[in-house]
Amino acid sequence: MRALLLSATLLTVCACGGSSKSASGPCGPCAASGSAEAPSLARRSPKLEALALRRVELARKRLAQLRDSFAKGSTTLDELFAASRDVAFAARDSGLRGAPLRDVLKEYRDAVAALKELTKERLAKGAVGDEAMGRVEALEAEAEFWLADASEGLP
Repeated sequence: MRALLLSATLLTVCACGGSSKSASGPCGPCAASGSAEAPSLARRSPKLEALALRRVELARKRLAQLRDSFAKGSTTLDELFAASRDVAFAARDSGLRGAPLRDVLKEYRDAVAALKELTKERLAKGAVGDEAMGRVEALEAEAEFWLADASEGLP
């Protein structure tokens, strides 16, 4: 099985990057898309773009509902963290790029920072333990990474 995987990898390297031909244009799989850019960055249909934006919109709507519910005491802090993260996932997984993705991820980072403050208050009161703070710090690091990654090359 390893030999088969190694052979497939070598064939791909030879076809895409191992010849001087690849320097003048895209390799077979890349050329098949009809574009010089990688297939994952190719233009999507308007329908797919609309579905991607709708997914983010619905995740934001759910987050707003849960924020109201949290203010009334019927939603947990964990549910609020999860809903905030769902918005970020919706944006990333739906293929948003550039400033729109950066803006969503900035909102996520800011939400995590605000929820971190609530977690600190609860930790000081003994309502949550150190493990909750550790999880929040991991979420904050994730949010910072995602934002930095999405912001690379943007003004």
